[in-house]
Amino acid sequence: MKKSKVFSMLVASAVVTSALAAGTAGAAADKKPAKPAATKQTAAKFKVINSGLTVDGENAVLRAIEVNGTKLYSVRDLADALGAGLKLDNSAVVLNDLYGYHNVTIKPNIKSLQVDGASKEFTVAPKLQDGNIYVELGPTLDALGAESVSGGGVYKMKRLEGSFTAPIFDEQGNLLVTKEDGEVPQVFKINTSLGTPSQVFNSNEGAANAVVSPDHKLGAFTDENGQLFVYDLGTGHVNPVGSDTSVKTDLTWSADGKKLYFIQGDKQEKISYITLDSGKITEVLADKVENKSDLQVTNDDKKIAYFVNVTGVAKNDADSTEDSLTIDYTGAGAQLYSLDLVAKGAKPVQLTKGTDNKLLPSFLSDGSLVYISADPDGKDVNSVLKSISVDGSKTTDLVADIDVNFDLVTKEGKLLVAGIKADGSSQLFEVANGTKTELYSSPEGITEVAVSKDGKIAVISGGKVVMVQGGKGTELTK
Repeated sequence: MKKSKVFSMLVASAVVTSALAAGTAGAAADKKPAKPAATKQTAAKFKVINSGLTVDGENAVLRAIEVNGTKLYSVRDLADALGAGLKLDNSAVVLNDLYGYHNVTIKPNIKSLQVDGASKEFTVAPKLQDGNIYVELGPTLDALGAESVSGGGVYKMKRLEGSFTAPIFDEQGNLLVTKEDGEVPQVFKINTSLGTPSQVFNSNEGAANAVVSPDHKLGAFTDENGQLFVYDLGTGHVNPVGSDTSVKTDLTWSADGKKLYFIQGDKQEKISYITLDSGKITEVLADKVENKSDLQVTNDDKKIAYFVNVTGVAKNDADSTEDSLTIDYTGAGAQLYSLDLVAKGAKPVQLTKGTDNKLLPSFLSDGSLVYISADPDGKDVNSVLKSISVDGSKTTDLVADIDVNFDLVTKEGKLLVAGIKADGSSQLFEVANGTKTELYSSPEGITEVAVSKDGKIAVISGGKVVMVQGGKGTELTK
């Protein structure tokens, strides 16, 4: 038999077999009632709502559903709001945070999520509906290194946590703060725009107490041996200045940033300055009066002011017995002095004589001074901000209606004052022409204030770093 004939017979046989099979199936189908199409099972759909979030201070609207009392958010909308990357991988969705620190894999109807290779859990499994995966907010934010705060707020990056101090701004407006509750003090650099990474900037313990130059480019500090250092606030690079190792306290920059004034000596008996480019030290005052502190310099470098802290005087009888020893505190306390640096042969001028405790002197633009005056007996009365004329002849209570605990005069001559009000809250305000303008109020104490070159204000309140703008505070740390 020829191949073509055999092939034709096989094809015909196959056609017949197929027809029989179809007929048999059809007959069987005729004997059973058809199932209604409506028996196909479909998952119940959840109502989609629009839900608002505040992300780094900006309002965002996300699609959401509610599952057993828990709100789940569209993972795509959430990724958009956080600036996170999103891609599909088979049935899973893969997220990457804005800076590429975290990799997160989420699957619908699976409670487990993979975070940087480790397994974590949702309370409610993600849901897939109409092509969108909906997820719990808290675990997703945590996985991406973000943070949820009260009132529906979200930060794209978790804030630093701890107790902070010594805020200073660098030239670019970044904020340097010292975390003081770790094993060693560490200086962190914080971008004041939310959603940006913070970094350990310097772990030198001296840098934690640095004073910033007028141009915000350098910080200055001494080590335990009295060696002076300056460090670049942009790079963190530290350089020694000179080789002198005498005791130096109360470092104060000249207005041009070329010199550093300081109180010198084991007994704080001298005032000197060091020229940065040469390392040469020049004595300004060596009157042998001990216990000087709180050195201040005018913007024109023509005058300095400082406190002399007078201690009690020991008195004894002729036999010098221990029982007869007494301490006379009549003249004890801090007294404010000024010294003209221009007039030849000028001597220090005592500006105050009262027995009140005196703190934080600052020069105003007209050459007068302000300082905080506190009750020496510790009675429950307000500390007052006083102003004193250039020659010390007139003293005025500038702020007396709150308990003042901090004052600062900016390079531009603005006077900022912080204190505690009668209701226990703290207030930061600017004083100009005898008028107070509130800048910020907090239920926690305001202990330090820093001002940037362009006028941004940061405070330390309750150990947290707070940016102040428009009467409101944004907590950069927690």
